[in-house]
Amino acid sequence: MPRIDLFTPELTARRQYAYFETLEKTIKVGLALYFLVLLCGILLTLFGIRPIQDFWEESRTVAMTVSFGTLAGFFGIVYWGTSKIQGLGEVHVWLDETLFGFLKKSNDIIFDGLLTVLRPEEQKVAVRITPDDQGAIAQSIFSKLSSDANVFQVLVRSGIFRYWIWYWITVYGTFVFSVLTTVSFIAVIGKIDPHINAIFSALWLLAFAHLGLTLLLGYLLIRMTKQVVWSIVFSHKNEVATILRTNIARFQTAL
Repeated sequence: MPRIDLFTPELTARRQYAYFETLEKTIKVGLALYFLVLLCGILLTLFGIRPIQDFWEESRTVAMTVSFGTLAGFFGIVYWGTSKIQGLGEVHVWLDETLFGFLKKSNDIIFDGLLTVLRPEEQKVAVRITPDDQGAIAQSIFSKLSSDANVFQVLVRSGIFRYWIWYWITVYGTFVFSVLTTVSFIAVIGKIDPHINAIFSALWLLAFAHLGLTLLLGYLLIRMTKQVVWSIVFSHKNEVATILRTNIARFQTAL
C-alpha cells in the first residue's frame, strides 16, 4: 500500500480532521482516567486500606478479576460520560485561569506576534482592542490560513497541539491530586486509617510532581508559541496584514 503524505494538499482537510479527532480522544481518555483516580482516591482515603486488604486475602484470583473488571467498567462509564460533556473548552479556560494562566499568556503572544506586520501607528490602535476581540481577530486569521497546507505542516511538525493536550491532561492531574491531598489531610487529622499518613505523603508528592510537570509544559508552550507564530507570520506577512487592517478598521469606530 503506498504511503499517504499527511501534507498532500488534496488530503489536508481529511487528515486535519483525523488528526484533531485523535487529539480529542486523547484528552477525553486523560480526563476519564483522572476522574476515575479522583473517585478511587476519595474512597481509599475515606475508608482506608483495610477493606481492600481483607478482600484480597480471601481470594487473590477472584479479587484481581473483580478489581480489574470493576475498574474497566467504571472507566468505560466515565469515558462515555466525559465524551458527552459540552463546553470542555470552557472548563479548560476556567482551570487555566484559576491555576496557571498560560493560555492567556499564549494568546497575548499570538496577537503581539501578528501585530509585528503592521506599522507602529497601526499597532497602537490594535492594542486598544479588547482581549476578546483580539482573540476573535487572531482566530479569523488562522481560520483563513488553515487551508494552506504549509501552515498545517508547521503547526503539526512543531508538536504544539500535542503539547497543549498533555498540558491540559497534567492540569487535570494537578487538580485531582490537589483535591485528594486536601481530603487525605482531613483524614489524617481524623485518624481514619493507620496507613493514612503514608497515603497523604504519596498524594502530596504526586500533586507536586504534576505541578512541576504542568509548569514545565506551560513554559515550553510559551516558547513554542513564539517560534510558531513568528514562522507563520514571516511566511504570510501580506495575508496577515490585510486581515488585521480590515478588522482594525471595523473596530476603530468603537474605540
